[in-house]
Amino acid sequence: MVRFIPELPYLDQAGHVYVPLAGDDRSCLKLNRHASQLWRDAVSAPVDHDGLPEADRAFLARLVERGALRTEAAR
Repeated sequence: MVRFIPELPYLDQAGHVYVPLAGDDRSCLKLNRHASQLWRDAVSAPVDHDGLPEADRAFLARLVERGALRTEAAR
């Protein structure tokens, strides 16, 4: 289990999550509905990272690479 912690402020509004500085060229990243739900789930409770679909694992890894999220072992 992994806990994802937001490293950047974000806005969760109208069904989407917006993460400033996490997009290309440090632009604001607007997550689609699926990605927004994945973000909400990841930052609200520990995640079974290995149990996620490959595309979701890759997406969260990219957010970690961009500095939008960091990880720590769940306790």
